Amino acid sequence: MSKKRLLGQFFTKGESWLKPQVVDFIKKSGSQIAYDPFAGGGDMLKAAKKHCGLSEAVGLDIDTKLNWSNNDSLVHIPHVDGAIIITNPPYISNYSASRKGLSADLEKYFKTSRYTDIYMIALDNMITAQKNVVAVVPETFINSNYARKDLLECLTILEENPFDDTENPVLVACFDGVSKDLAKIKIYKNDQYINSLGGIESLRPRPIGNVEMVFNDKAGWLAVRCVDTTNPENMIVFGSKDNIHYDWDNRIKVSSRLLTLIDVNVKEADRLTFMSECNKLLQEIRDESSDIILSPFKGNMKNGRRRRRLDFMTCRAIIEQAYRNFYKGNKEHKPYAAEQQVLF
Repeated sequence: MSKKRLLGQFFTKGESWLKPQVVDFIKKSGSQIAYDPFAGGGDMLKAAKKHCGLSEAVGLDIDTKLNWSNNDSLVHIPHVDGAIIITNPPYISNYSASRKGLSADLEKYFKTSRYTDIYMIALDNMITAQKNVVAVVPETFINSNYARKDLLECLTILEENPFDDTENPVLVACFDGVSKDLAKIKIYKNDQYINSLGGIESLRPRPIGNVEMVFNDKAGWLAVRCVDTTNPENMIVFGSKDNIHYDWDNRIKVSSRLLTLIDVNVKEADRLTFMSECNKLLQEIRDESSDIILSPFKGNMKNGRRRRRLDFMTCRAIIEQAYRNFYKGNKEHKPYAAEQQVLF
């Protein structure tokens, strides 16, 4: 297991990642060679050759026991004429590496990169090596600071798990090497078109910091379940201590992120209606973005839908908007603090 953790060896199994739009992208590239610089078990190369008309497969890997040409593709990926990269790079964040005691082994990669996850370093090397790239990467890529999203042709969120040994939520990123506006980059969920990347970003609520509120305050009255459970009846919700069952007194900490109590100035008589307004805004965000604005969470609900997490910045933005809607024109209620930019 330590070797799997160090090398990020979670191999893509089966063909669930090979959605119709991904097959079309591979065929349109005109490539004849499937090229995987993180070849692992070789499953992606086999699937691509079988379904996409590719005539040859080339693999590299850092693990000499896997019978591929040896290469550290986190340092450099050699160019191959006529090839399209089709791969699942390793995922290890700088934070996770430190927590798992792997920092010393991975420091050589992080110290020369702007990024805090190994897979982004891998992406940079891939798009430098080849024009066309298909990569299975964490779904959090959508909300990441990766600098070359403009080179994408499409993103495909996979709700069916393509791994045997992890439930990490992933998507398929297809890069065509052509810089473009984010409004031209298509986002799919499985094989259904949802919106453009630019369209999703335009729906993202952002706080301005003009309503005073304190998160993870045991004296707070507004309770929030910030993550979907596996039960579709118990999803992310704004409520009270009484209707969200949890050991609030003993389990809320400064570091809590899955459930929180918020101290925010709302008259007791108004609280039930205010919570309803927050939940209405949350549902609008989920519906309009097909959940994509909310961060993915490991595993699916029992109905097959991807579990989601509400981050505190989006939560704050929802509460601020609820204030604007709820107290609009009410001169007696002054909940606003001095306007400031809020960052987490």
